Amino acid sequence: MQKQEEVLSRLRQILDIFLRDNFSTTNNVYFEKLLTHLKAKENANVMQAPFIVDWVDRCMTMVTEDFNKIHPKVISFMLNLTSYLASNEWMIVRLRELDIVGRTIKFLQTDDRQFSPSIKLGGIRLMKAVARFSMGLAFMRIHRTWTLLIQYSNNDHTLYVVREARQVLYEMLYKSCDKLHDKAVTLEILAEIMKPIHDNLYKTTDPELQERIYINVDDNELLHKISATLDLLSYILQQTLVHEERTMLISLMKEYHDMEITIWKLIDMTHNPYFVEKIFTALSSYYFALLLHEKLLNPDVTEPPEECTEFGLSFFNLMKFFITRSDGVGFVKMAELNHILWKKLGARAPKEIIIQRERVTFENQLICFHMLPLLFSMKNAQRESDEATRTELFDAYVLKLMEMSCEQTFRMCYSMRDAFFTPEGVAGGLFTPELANKCIHSILALEHVLDREQAITVCQALLYVLREVVAMSAPGSSDQEDCHSVSSVGSSASTYRDLYPRGTELVVNDPKVLHSVMVGLRTLIERFKITWKESVETIGLVNCLAFVLENTNMDARCNVQALKLVQLAVEHFLSPNMALLVDNLQGSALVCLGPIIVKRMHDTTWEVRDTTLELTTSIASISRLKFPAFQQFLIDSKIPPIVYEMAKNDSESYVRASAFKCLSQMVSINLIWENGLSQLDLVDHLLFVLYRDNDDLVRAEAVITLMKIYEHRKIHQKYKNTLFSTLNYCVVGDHHSEVKMNALMFWRREFFRQFSNQGMIDGVFPTVTFSKEQKKIVTLTEKEIQTSFAKVFGEVQQYGYFGIIIKCLREEVSTEVLEVLVRGLKIMNEKFERYKGIMEEVELRSPLPSDEPSSSFNFKPQEPTEPQPSGRSSPVNPNKADEIIEGILNSQDAQLLETAFQTQMQINEQGDEKRHVDEFYYKQFAMPLRQFFVELKTIDLDKLIKQQEEWIDCTENLTSLLDDILCAIKRDDENMVSDCY
Repeated sequence: MQKQEEVLSRLRQILDIFLRDNFSTTNNVYFEKLLTHLKAKENANVMQAPFIVDWVDRCMTMVTEDFNKIHPKVISFMLNLTSYLASNEWMIVRLRELDIVGRTIKFLQTDDRQFSPSIKLGGIRLMKAVARFSMGLAFMRIHRTWTLLIQYSNNDHTLYVVREARQVLYEMLYKSCDKLHDKAVTLEILAEIMKPIHDNLYKTTDPELQERIYINVDDNELLHKISATLDLLSYILQQTLVHEERTMLISLMKEYHDMEITIWKLIDMTHNPYFVEKIFTALSSYYFALLLHEKLLNPDVTEPPEECTEFGLSFFNLMKFFITRSDGVGFVKMAELNHILWKKLGARAPKEIIIQRERVTFENQLICFHMLPLLFSMKNAQRESDEATRTELFDAYVLKLMEMSCEQTFRMCYSMRDAFFTPEGVAGGLFTPELANKCIHSILALEHVLDREQAITVCQALLYVLREVVAMSAPGSSDQEDCHSVSSVGSSASTYRDLYPRGTELVVNDPKVLHSVMVGLRTLIERFKITWKESVETIGLVNCLAFVLENTNMDARCNVQALKLVQLAVEHFLSPNMALLVDNLQGSALVCLGPIIVKRMHDTTWEVRDTTLELTTSIASISRLKFPAFQQFLIDSKIPPIVYEMAKNDSESYVRASAFKCLSQMVSINLIWENGLSQLDLVDHLLFVLYRDNDDLVRAEAVITLMKIYEHRKIHQKYKNTLFSTLNYCVVGDHHSEVKMNALMFWRREFFRQFSNQGMIDGVFPTVTFSKEQKKIVTLTEKEIQTSFAKVFGEVQQYGYFGIIIKCLREEVSTEVLEVLVRGLKIMNEKFERYKGIMEEVELRSPLPSDEPSSSFNFKPQEPTEPQPSGRSSPVNPNKADEIIEGILNSQDAQLLETAFQTQMQINEQGDEKRHVDEFYYKQFAMPLRQFFVELKTIDLDKLIKQQEEWIDCTENLTSLLDDILCAIKRDDENMVSDCY
């Protein structure tokens, strides 16, 4: 109770300060934080305090008397606070008594004031809160607040203001029409919305005036005004598509505003593609809303819902308009928009619709229009008779497209061909790389709404476009084939190619289009998990990409995408059953990948080298179990040593990290380890990297690689002390949380290894096991299990595991690391509670050395210092600097300069630098198990995690926030006084 009184006292004080005449602040964040806290459920009692409503009343009175007297942020704060108050129906009565909402609306409707966006947003939120209740809705009707909302929706306001205003306006319109059945108000709001369009349309009611009609074409001011109205109309119409219930809004628009003809008339006002797009967005939204509310949701409709001839013809008329205006980009955009709107219908949309007595799937027509410009570029896809298989595949695909399409779609395709792909159209630049790019980007924008069958159809089209690039780039004639079995087109090519020999080649060969095609393929294959079973065309994908990668003039971005696509092809299109049939890759297109990978590993662009390593990592991963033939492929291509050299010497840290990631996959494969990696100084270099490398990502990957070697291979005994010293150094001395996490995972692996050696299987000790020490099968008793635990804990105690855990718990700032530690400690505590005698057994088996008493454990171990290299003089005394410089100037001897300063400049440091952490660095963390648990009991693990999360999330309670605001206001006041002088 006392705490709440303190909160109310501080809040009252702050609110009073806000209303001072000279109030000013430099910290606007506190307003948002205070609103967030006041809105929270736990502070509901604070919002019901009487002085808050009184403060709102006082603030509103001062604002209406003199707007400039109150700080704009305070006005915005007051409006947002009132919107929270209005969420409580009982509080609305009090607000109505004080006429807060009425005064707010009158204040916002004042035309001579330029309000900030935050004030407008606060006013809109207040109206939104009031509109939830019928009493508030009636109040807003009296004040005609829709005029203000339409103004905010139409004029140049910020995105947030426009979005919120449209939401409130639609809610008000929908409730007035369908909940309150207030037709008069609904028509009044619609008339206000449509006013800018009606005021600027030509009238044709008088036949004598028809010849004197004047239309102002592409007037910028007029288009800008009507554009905002069209955007608002599109929003309202699309919102009706989301609602499950039928609305009468569409009928009123049709009856009183003749929506279709009214919007079509706007076409005569412009040739601006941007404005045309807005017109047709509104028209398409209207057609879909009409279909939904007048047909699909109308209980009185007589014809079946599949009968959509009128809707279909309206859609095809829109698409035909863009062809007549030779606007290919607009054509593709309209197909994309209609696809999105159709998906908004959801389950209410019929699976198939009937257009002029022809039953079709509407989405398939849209997919055809998406791909149409790309499909027309496939002039080289048909081959000679010696490639009958490929011809059959392409013919089957064309037949599939024809089965998908209806008569109207065919007409549209031919219309586009005649307009865009005649010699005149090509010469006029109607089919451009930008249009082909737009086709692909439009499809990718819809990846979250595409059905699987449609995605496969698009993927096949992109595969044929990629093959087109290879076919047109392949040298030679029809009787010659390149190494990838792709022949060029001979003299007896198709009539279509003879008629239109130019144009599309430039588009398909454009690097941007090629890049987009490969990105599109990768996106669709990954998202829809497309394999060779769904698309036989994918079988030749690696061949095509190999041709692309062999092109030395290829753009770096295309190389990167081609490599990523090869990786995807290797992962998706290699059947696991094939591994049972082949033990090598001879006769496969994959053979040519070896030289390509080696070549791209030496590319001048680091992104290409990095992507090549990702591909190699994937191949190595697959070769372990799924496709063992790749193991010999990697060895024959001499790839493992090259990867190791890249890990050691590449100038780019990302590439070095990827090289270590690749090596971590290779070290677990026996054939690769025995035929290359085992002869390399991998362990020594990894320990060096963990101690010396400056890049966090490289060190993080190096820890994982070292862990894989430790798990699958034997590390020489001479490295054991250095290994655990390095691990401890990574946990307590490294600043990067991922390195710490990976080092702790290494320690966890060490625990698993130790317990496995003691006979543990899948986390438990069996009743009978084989003892490696006794060389026989033994029965495990509770005492023997306890002894096994003691052996493991004694071993890890010796290498300082418990010491680094305590140090991390006291000093670590990373939540992820702390969570890993706490999770491991809870598991350890469970084991100790079950086996009570572990502590004594550990102390008996592994006492600490006498020179390291357990009572004097040092919690602040120093970083290992580098010894002074032998044979080198001590650093120069700064007091003798002048004397040395004077001697150099007098002697003019360059050798003297080198001798005097080589210690400080570390010119020859590379040869003498300390490669690894001190071999016995781990000893300073050696902590007895008993002391570890004593120290652990002083730390509340759950509280530690909670404090860390609060600190990272910057969460604070309301009391501390109010104190911070008071302090900030005090500082601002002091600064203002000091500025006066």
